[in-house]
Amino acid sequence: MLQEFTTLPNIKLSERQRLPDCSAIYFAIVSDQVLYVGLATNLRNRWQNHHRFPQLDAVSKKREVRLFWLACNQSDLNDLERQYIEHYCPVLNQTKVPGRKIVPGFQMLTLSLKKLNERVICFGVCSANNRQLKTLVLGYLAAYSETRLATTTLRKTLQAITRKPNSLFRWTEVIRRRDGAHWQTRCNGIEIHLLPWFEERIMHNPSMYKVMEERRFGSWTSLSLAEYDSMRQEVRAMSFAERLEMARDSKIGRKLFPLECDAKPCSVSGVEILCLTDDQLQNLLSSHQHLKERYSTICAINNDPVPKLEF
Repeated sequence: MLQEFTTLPNIKLSERQRLPDCSAIYFAIVSDQVLYVGLATNLRNRWQNHHRFPQLDAVSKKREVRLFWLACNQSDLNDLERQYIEHYCPVLNQTKVPGRKIVPGFQMLTLSLKKLNERVICFGVCSANNRQLKTLVLGYLAAYSETRLATTTLRKTLQAITRKPNSLFRWTEVIRRRDGAHWQTRCNGIEIHLLPWFEERIMHNPSMYKVMEERRFGSWTSLSLAEYDSMRQEVRAMSFAERLEMARDSKIGRKLFPLECDAKPCSVSGVEILCLTDDQLQNLLSSHQHLKERYSTICAINNDPVPKLEF
């Protein structure tokens, strides 16, 4: 039953998309060692999402794995596969496929908010109706001078989370723009909308320099280069909590950052982020008609709106 593999067509594992769409017995081989034997009624389709690919891919990072195949009639596949497995005793044919541990969506949403919580603010939550799930509305803040940078940074962060192989959680970019993309996801029966919101924010250093200047020198005054550099270094070293406290104690800070200074910290998916109060939300809706029309039932949150169902 020994197969002369040098006579068989073969390709690298990484080139599996080039496999033909024929019925065949296939062999995954490293050097002269047969790691796995299988059958396929359509070889190309079989390797689009093969259950052994993660294991073989891990091996291929150290040693080249090649796929060989023997084209044959579909009626002969089962007998040939059994005979080749009995003859070669491939190591992977004798082991169970490792179970894939799926990370719950709640944990992935929590990870998203942890990565973005210094930029995200919660507007509120809309109640469910016949056509819409309960909807959590979040905004990601960006100063006017950093709109494209903020959008790109957010996109890279959410795409990295979406690409994680052990999770079914997905962020979808429903409106793609360089200066303000809109994102959506669903988790544990609730829909989350993430919208761009452009105004000064506490973590934007140039804005905070003005607050620090007021705290150090009172009214506006001219600064020496050394004093200005010292002030910049101090601002950059401050945490979000320290900046927020300083801004709330500053007249110019409350003027520059009204949303963040007046918002209250609440838990959202287990992460403490700033959330608008009832008064803030009503003022926001009265001055932004498009939000009021889109989220007509929105109200400020008091408790974590995302149910923690980790399965």
